[in-house]
This record gives sequence, structure tokens and C-alpha cells, in this order.
Amino acid sequence: MVTITYRVSVSSVCDLVPTMLELEDEPLVTTRFMHYGSSTVGPYSELVHQVEVTYQGEKFDYNLILILDNEAAVFLGRERFGFPKVLGKIRIQTVNGDKSYLGGAGKTADQPLVNFDFIPHKTVQVTAPPPKKWMLNMRSIPSPFDGAPPSVLELIPTTMEMEFSEISLGSGTISFPKSSAIVPWARLNILKYEGAFLVQNARAKLQPFYIKAQQI
Repeated sequence: MVTITYRVSVSSVCDLVPTMLELEDEPLVTTRFMHYGSSTVGPYSELVHQVEVTYQGEKFDYNLILILDNEAAVFLGRERFGFPKVLGKIRIQTVNGDKSYLGGAGKTADQPLVNFDFIPHKTVQVTAPPPKKWMLNMRSIPSPFDGAPPSVLELIPTTMEMEFSEISLGSGTISFPKSSAIVPWARLNILKYEGAFLVQNARAKLQPFYIKAQQI
């Protein structure tokens, strides 16, 4: 898993976030490229694209988009927990052995909507800490009647518990090679980078938190 965090202009992300969620002047975005070697639906890779928000005084990472290359994995959690999952192509590869990593994600392999590169600098032995923030999804079920509000509209917090013993700290960049009005999450204006790291040989488990689900 390669994780890169960076600040963006609020004007480039505000239209992607529900109005009841607050954004900082320079919101923090987290982009993760992940590969699951095994799962209940087989191996797959995934892009997770999030922005930090505040809701009722608490900070969350609001999920903007998740792209996966396994159709069965797309359906897991999408309707129940509101994950904004879509099917696409993910590319993650090493260059010069394990000296650098690069890849991308999009609807097709030859036309990525987002690219990354990462260079590890040092490896640190560490026990995975508890998540500092919950993820947040907007779960929406449309009404069967034209013009009516959604039958279900709620915010659902979840978190991913991870187990690992070391991380590689380094430097990384994100780029959006193809700007499109119909893909607004790929038009972010990056202001500065905050950090980047690589985790390998990790275990992950999704933990939904039903008590904190908020009806809108």
C-alpha cells in the first residue's frame, strides 16, 4: 500500500463534499494505492481517494471515490455502507527492483485518471497504531418517485484496522493527467505535499460503526 497525503485548494474539492461537512482552507487529501493479495473475493487492487472533513466537531476522511479491479469486491460494502466504489483498472509496479514505485488508476489501463510515484527513503519498525480518524461515506438510496428526495440519505462512519510491523517512509507525488468535467475528483489543485509511506505484508479489516450513523 502506497499512501500519499497533500493539501489542495478548497475551491477544487468543495463541490465533491456534502454541504453539512466542513472543509479547511487548504483541505488534506489522502490517496492510497492498495493491493490485496488475498481476500474473501480473491486478490485485487484498489484506489482510495479521500478528503479530510469536520462533522459535528469531529474530523473524518470522507471517501470521494474508490476504484477496484475486482467486480465482486466492488459490490462488497457499496450498498450497505455507502462506499463510492466503481470498477476500473489499477496499476502498481516497482522500478529498479524495489527502489521506486509507480502506477495509476482509471476506467481503462491506457487512460489513467490519476498517477503516482513513490521513492522510499528509510524503513521503520513500528506497530500499527489505532486509526486516528474514521472514514465517512454518504449512503444514498434514490426514491422510486420522480422528483422526490432520496428514500435513504445518511452518513456512515467506518474504519479500517490494519496490522503491520514496518513502514517505508519516503517521497511521493500525485498527478491527474486528464482533466474532465465528468470526473471532478480528478481535477484537484495540489498546493503542497504532507507525506508519503509504503506498507507491505499488512492485514486489514473493515470495522463499520453503526452507532454513529447519522440520518440526513
